[in-house]
Amino acid sequence: MGDKKSVKAGRPAFFSDPEIDRLLAIIVRLMTEHSVLSERVKTLESLLIESGAITREALDTFEPSEAQDAEWGLDRFQLIKDVLESGANITKKQ
Repeated sequence: MGDKKSVKAGRPAFFSDPEIDRLLAIIVRLMTEHSVLSERVKTLESLLIESGAITREALDTFEPSEAQDAEWGLDRFQLIKDVLESGANITKKQ
């Protein structure tokens, strides 16, 4: 990493190749989304347990139905596809 440079829209550049900066931005975005969703799930779990709507044991031993498992698998596949496709748009300029 050299001196900070500037790229489009005035964003700071940290690497000599702006495509690496774009990839880094994608990774940071995914990390941020994961962190927010993780905290939200923990909040919901805590509220449900504290309210008596569900027990910790029920939460820990939950097994999705076949339909849920199939639907969640499709969602997971779509997420992976979307992330990989966004990375495929990062090409080295020659």
